Amino acid sequence: MLGADMTTTDVQQRDHTALTEEFARALVAHLNRMRAESHPDDPPTDPANVWGQMQHLPPILELDFWTVEDGGTIVAHARTQAFTVGQNQHLAELELMVSPAARGRGLGRTLLGHAARSMQARGRTLLLTQTNDRVPAGEVFARRAGFQPGLSNHVNRLLLTDIPDGLLDAWTTRPDDGYTLDVWTDGVPEADLDAYAELLNVMNSAPRDDLDVEDHRTTPEEVRSMETLTRAGGRVAVVAVVRAPDGTLAGLTDVSWRPAQPGIVSQGNTGVLPAHRGHQLGRWLKAANVREVLRLNPHATEIRTQNADSNGPMLKINTDLGFRPFMASTVWQGAVADVRSGLERN
Repeated sequence: MLGADMTTTDVQQRDHTALTEEFARALVAHLNRMRAESHPDDPPTDPANVWGQMQHLPPILELDFWTVEDGGTIVAHARTQAFTVGQNQHLAELELMVSPAARGRGLGRTLLGHAARSMQARGRTLLLTQTNDRVPAGEVFARRAGFQPGLSNHVNRLLLTDIPDGLLDAWTTRPDDGYTLDVWTDGVPEADLDAYAELLNVMNSAPRDDLDVEDHRTTPEEVRSMETLTRAGGRVAVVAVVRAPDGTLAGLTDVSWRPAQPGIVSQGNTGVLPAHRGHQLGRWLKAANVREVLRLNPHATEIRTQNADSNGPMLKINTDLGFRPFMASTVWQGAVADVRSGLERN
């Protein structure tokens, strides 16, 4: 049984159909307080961007929030997200954050209990969550709650002033081997949409280590939904693709940033189809997109990306480009039944 302080906690629940601009503002205020702990030098998130995304969620995504509030101020929250079609119908992603001043009161366990019960009722058997080394309380909580580490990774950061002289020129100077590069700044062209969605499946080759996660098959509809979500969140995206000599897509990389907060650029996917590896296409893609960032966003100061610690080939490219470790993180997985049992025992 949960302790008395837990059972009397007033928890508010909202699903993706009940989100409001007022809630978005309260949530972002809470998230900014949390972010001050893990990313003290980063600019705060603009609630307008989060509210914009809440209004343009993909139709196949279920998003649920549980909050503990004190006088209208959120002091702790849990969020789950689960896709209703496609692969990985056994899992849900979990975000759980408790303000430092509110820790030690059982709020995290209470919120986890709500989320676990809800996901179990929907047939989800696995929860995935993530912690970082800037907030050690997260790992302590995950272990006590019955989660197991599944993937170790790092957020790696490239300070644009640290790029070695001449490197971008060297990496973008190509032999006459028939490969060509396109850069898209206004979404994926309709003529390439199906091929690009198929190309994104190369990301299934990225290491997942011990995570119980299936390959995800990207659809053209999902590509368009994510583009809409990106724009609704106030971000611009740049996608670079390499075409093979026969014109088919062979590799990709993408970056995005918010013009209102241009300093930090986010690196997303980077992948090259196995049949085309060994031609230095990954380096070409990354260097070309860095050049686009410098051209389109002169106020950019850094690029951040997240890589599995076991992804040697990508880490080699990033290290040579100038990326350095910024923050260590761990993806945890917990069987919903085991999590619930542990909560009930304690």
